[in-house]
Amino acid sequence: MATRTEQILLVSDVASDFNELSLNRFDLEVSEQDTVAGIINGIEMCGYVCTHLQDPRELSELSNANPKCVVFSIWSGQKNRNRRAIVPSICEAHDIKYIGADPYAAMITGDKELSKSVCSEFGIQSPAGILIRSVDQSARAALLEFPIVVKPLMEGGSIGITQESKVSDLESAQRQISALLQHHEPPILCEEFKGGREISFCIIGSKMITHIEAMEVRLKGEEGYFEESLFSMHDKRSEDRREKHHFVNVTDEMPADLIERVRSTYLALGKVDYMRIDGKFTDEFWCLELSTDPSISTVSLFANSYYSIGKSYRDMISDILSTRLSNDGGDI
Repeated sequence: MATRTEQILLVSDVASDFNELSLNRFDLEVSEQDTVAGIINGIEMCGYVCTHLQDPRELSELSNANPKCVVFSIWSGQKNRNRRAIVPSICEAHDIKYIGADPYAAMITGDKELSKSVCSEFGIQSPAGILIRSVDQSARAALLEFPIVVKPLMEGGSIGITQESKVSDLESAQRQISALLQHHEPPILCEEFKGGREISFCIIGSKMITHIEAMEVRLKGEEGYFEESLFSMHDKRSEDRREKHHFVNVTDEMPADLIERVRSTYLALGKVDYMRIDGKFTDEFWCLELSTDPSISTVSLFANSYYSIGKSYRDMISDILSTRLSNDGGDI
């Protein structure tokens, strides 16, 4: 395969291990080394030269040296509510072509409450919730119907979420709010718990959607787990729990009108390029999170949305790159 003219600059911090998990872990969205290696390999299989950067501050210098470079960021960052918008903002400021959400979409989807507003515009409902900005306000959690979930507003990857985050009374809610506020910046989101199937819509596309599949997360040997339980940090990151993950394509089981509402929500966000819409499904879909920085490792749910329809990991990477690059390496 001929080498493309563009060089891909893959921006990603790298995690060590996740042996110890607690409410003060802020790096649960940081990619592991094998994830980064797999993405680099996928990019190179598409015919591009790929350079890995761990520090976004290197972007301006490298882009000046290679004006045809394209930035592909899976950089997470930590302890910064603006972190998802940092890399695309650098790219916008220096007129660098990049793949992924623009700063506006990154900020909206990084805020669970703002995400709900976008979803509601297109008829996708979310659980009722309220924001708590201090311990003094924690009694407001009683305005919701228990059980509720107490979690950080502007984090993903189940950061700050354990099974103790689901509480059944006000006293427990107040304890959990207080515990989170010791480590996380306010506001804290309190949200009514919805039991049901754990469903994610995996979507790729620019002006036109080229891939949309609904995937269900199941845990082997624990049927119906998500009827009563959260998809906690331990479920996502501890090795013994990850071995139980089983991803099933359930697109054919989703109502046609729901898929259209998901399409409309995605396209309304503008420059996103690829995204996951996560939620619970009962007789209706309840959106919990819009993720414009989903895991795209070789074993991720997103990759499995390709494997489940007979496509390869290279196909997935190629489709993501093609949102900003044509098949011959030029602009779309």
